[in-house]
Amino acid sequence: MKKRAAAAILWFYTGWFVGAAVAFATGLSPVLGPILGTAAAAIVAGDPRQMIWARPSLPAVGRPGRVQHPA
Repeated sequence: MKKRAAAAILWFYTGWFVGAAVAFATGLSPVLGPILGTAAAAIVAGDPRQMIWARPSLPAVGRPGRVQHPA
């Protein structure tokens, strides 16, 4: 969980910087920086599709299945 929080903070600042640079270059509102930073941090921290913070698969628990052998 510490890695996820650290990654969210770093992505927040990265998004803020990129948003501020784009806003400056295009003449948009400077509010674009914090908006992009918050969106990037939320996507990385939340990881809705579990592509970044995938949990390792657990081994199957229980008895092994019966295998039918042809007679």
